[in-house]
Amino acid sequence: MRIVRNLAAFAAPGLALLLAGAAPADRVIPLPEADDEALIIPADSPVKFRGFDKYGVAHFSGKFVLTGSFTYGCWSSCADYNGPVTEGYLDVRIEADPELAARLPHWKLRKGPMLVLINREQRFARTVATREQHRSLLSGKLGSVQGRAAIIVDDFRTGIECDSENHSARFISLAKLPKIAKVDFDGDYGCG
Repeated sequence: MRIVRNLAAFAAPGLALLLAGAAPADRVIPLPEADDEALIIPADSPVKFRGFDKYGVAHFSGKFVLTGSFTYGCWSSCADYNGPVTEGYLDVRIEADPELAARLPHWKLRKGPMLVLINREQRFARTVATREQHRSLLSGKLGSVQGRAAIIVDDFRTGIECDSENHSARFISLAKLPKIAKVDFDGDYGCG
């Protein structure tokens, strides 16, 4: 009996360490109207799930630093259009760095690069584009301004549209100054 107690006393700390070392599981939320599709919220996600709206868009709370390659300009909405555009055609999108994208909520079946549309983009755009570049974007002479950025965002959202995932976040401030550089976006980003 004494051997059993000694063995149990010896094994208990090891078992406790083993259980403590187990990583928390990702949260998986199945979508009832979509076969096999689910929203996956990583256990180490910087945002907290608030719920779905009536359009099936998932809303999250929490601020985080979004890092990645950005493009500011006329995206797919005017890709085949040559000539002047209005402010409404210009936007900022950031392809999140892979390490960060792995920690953000994403979809089970749609596995493209995580391209995040930035809301309140004009505040960010003023830091990356000169007035001349902005005029050139509006006149159609310049397609986009590109580079690397680290920005603080909140109000992260994700949904499915045109059978592709879409993500957005609201710009709060710069985490550090962006670096302007040529960036190649290669991936299926859907219809957006």
